[in-house]
Amino acid sequence: RRRLRDVLSRQRQVESQLREIKSDRADAQSELAAAQNRAQSARDRANAANRRLKDVNAILRQVKADLVETEEELGEHREAMAARLLALYHSGQPSYLEVVLNATSFEDFANRTEFSRLIARQDESLLDALINTQKKLARQRQTLEIRQAEAAELKREADRQKRAAEAAEAQASSLVAKYKSDQTAAEAALAELDRAEKSLEALVRAELSRGSYGGSSNGRYSWPCSGRLTSPYGYRMHPVYGIRKFHNGVDIAAPAGTPIRACDDGKVICAGWRGATGKTVIIDHGSGWATSYGHCSSIYVSVGQVVSSGQTIAGVGTTGVSTGNHVHWMVYRNGHHVNPLG
Repeated sequence: RRRLRDVLSRQRQVESQLREIKSDRADAQSELAAAQNRAQSARDRANAANRRLKDVNAILRQVKADLVETEEELGEHREAMAARLLALYHSGQPSYLEVVLNATSFEDFANRTEFSRLIARQDESLLDALINTQKKLARQRQTLEIRQAEAAELKREADRQKRAAEAAEAQASSLVAKYKSDQTAAEAALAELDRAEKSLEALVRAELSRGSYGGSSNGRYSWPCSGRLTSPYGYRMHPVYGIRKFHNGVDIAAPAGTPIRACDDGKVICAGWRGATGKTVIIDHGSGWATSYGHCSSIYVSVGQVVSSGQTIAGVGTTGVSTGNHVHWMVYRNGHHVNPLG
């Protein structure tokens, strides 16, 4: 009995560690998903900024080309106007020269009523072209400044988003490493739990070897409770710890409190907390056979009690390491678990 208490104490310690690992791993998985989402969002924004930057740079190239073309056009207009003014000067019209010398700008030059009377219609057209080209050049230079500022901001934004993506990915990588560390710890804890389970099975074998129950059994048993089979005997992905582990019984899901019945006549050799399976009843059926009923919500029998086949011994629950109401049903043959379904 003292050895049994020691084993159960070890199991409780390991289960406490596993619960902490499970909580930490769930947090790490949640943080990892969030970090990966942030990294992806940052990459998307960086890509969008780079695409926009590419478009703006194309516009900039066109604006610069237009600017060069306009400057050339303006030079041609100025040369034409200079030639026209020189011709007027040589025509001997000093009043016109006075107008030219006193003008403060092309606009002022154009607005002077006296100048308008001196030049012909073709001269007015030439001057209009010159002024319009100057305005066009001013607009293009303004557009160039705006686009250059936009391109610079887009470049800064793309760089910011790239840094954000790199930071998020570094965080995600750190979380992955933490998850792997937690996984290793979980596997080590499960190995310890398995060792404790084997120690307990040794105690069951010792109890069975004493022949506490004088009846006989052939290992064919009735279903322990009404419900549905949710997890068979054999290797599976553990529903709590998320790693591949051997399932040493079968799980039968049923509402909380559903009666659990003895599968055959026998004597109760365990009725209480049994580590991972929580509140558990083990019945010795004789001839080296025994059955175990785990995760009970309540236990209605006690150690040493003789029970009959079909007698209610416990209620379905979710005690111990469990994800929902069910009974973990095991069958032992000479102290070793075997497939309850044959």
